[in-house]
Amino acid sequence: MNHYLKKFSVDCFVLLAMFSKNDISRYYDLSEVHYRKIWNLDKSRSLHYGYWDNSVRTFHEALLNLNKVLAEIAEIRSGEHVLDAGCGVGGSCIWLAKERSCQVTGISLNERQINKAAALAKTFAVTEKVLFEKKDYSNTFYPDNSFDVVWAIESVCYADDKSDFLKEAFRVLKPGGRLIIADFFKRKDLSPAETEQVKRWGACWAINDFATKEKFDDQLNQNGFHEIDWNDATNAILPSARKLYRSYFLGIIGAKLYQFFNRDATEVGKNSVQSSYLQYNTLKKGLWKYGIVKAVRGQKES
Repeated sequence: MNHYLKKFSVDCFVLLAMFSKNDISRYYDLSEVHYRKIWNLDKSRSLHYGYWDNSVRTFHEALLNLNKVLAEIAEIRSGEHVLDAGCGVGGSCIWLAKERSCQVTGISLNERQINKAAALAKTFAVTEKVLFEKKDYSNTFYPDNSFDVVWAIESVCYADDKSDFLKEAFRVLKPGGRLIIADFFKRKDLSPAETEQVKRWGACWAINDFATKEKFDDQLNQNGFHEIDWNDATNAILPSARKLYRSYFLGIIGAKLYQFFNRDATEVGKNSVQSSYLQYNTLKKGLWKYGIVKAVRGQKES
């Protein structure tokens, strides 16, 4: 990876070279310890912001609640086959198998996540309903018309060209199949300084760039999706964004020690903790929103 770097005042870096898929996978290896402590990964089995509403009292409940919210929006039914595109450690797959009696295939670029997910499937006795594989969601090699639903939580942001993901989602979905996504979308009219702030945040998570709602909407239409339904869930993730922000002040000392004792660490590894500050700072400035979007796959053009 090219290491021509520009340093900013918050000690985070924007890499002028694009993050590769290996860089993304490596980020999750490096950050697992943070998710394990801050997100209580062993219990939550979740690597996302969750969804806070009147039914939720605790952070753990909010993490599980996002599965329920997305399943209801996507109208997921018993026996359907769901592709979890960016499955993490398999939490959503296990929930869908147990709570919606679905067949679920979870894919991730990260082999450690796939192994962890497979172990959890055994623990929760759902191995007959779930399959985990190391794959790229933009090039899965699954047959056409394989899935009733493609499900993606905070993973599409990692696609360099979001259309690559959408083309593959269209291909593997059955006609009339549903796409359900929960993700980050930057504001369309950012100034150069605001664009720089958002890129700093993304770089700490090995994300090259975020889509705008408007561009993503166009890409959905261009790639054969219709009945597009957007939900602004920014307020529903705000308590989790605050929790992550507070962790910055607890983790900054450990991060400095990590940098001191790991001189050969990657820039993402050194600066991962900065994301906790930047995600909340940019959110409070209104530079991005958290969106849930459902879309339906149309018929193939002849």
